[in-house]
Amino acid sequence: MKVSYLDCCSGPDLERVKTILDTNHEDESLHRCKTCGVYWFHRFLEIFMSDDNTVWYSRVTKEEAQHILKTEGRPNLRFLLNRSSFREDAGVVRRVSGQPDKPCYG
Repeated sequence: MKVSYLDCCSGPDLERVKTILDTNHEDESLHRCKTCGVYWFHRFLEIFMSDDNTVWYSRVTKEEAQHILKTEGRPNLRFLLNRSSFREDAGVVRRVSGQPDKPCYG
């Protein structure tokens, strides 16, 4: 999956390496850039009763990625609360100071 606004390399192309949550309205997953190897935590949230959705991407270290990959069940994602992230709403991308650390509807 190509995500042109990510800043890990000149041609970010992500592959999903672990799904943490996948429902009709939310998705949490760990991705790795096939071009440069950088890991990204991806979150998708669709607002009930509308077509609005929000997507976050937060870069994670190799150590954080390994922790997520090795954890059975839900990993501790509190570090995402203050992690610089890309947030896309209605086609507009901006840098934000963090993303949620747990599902909004769960």
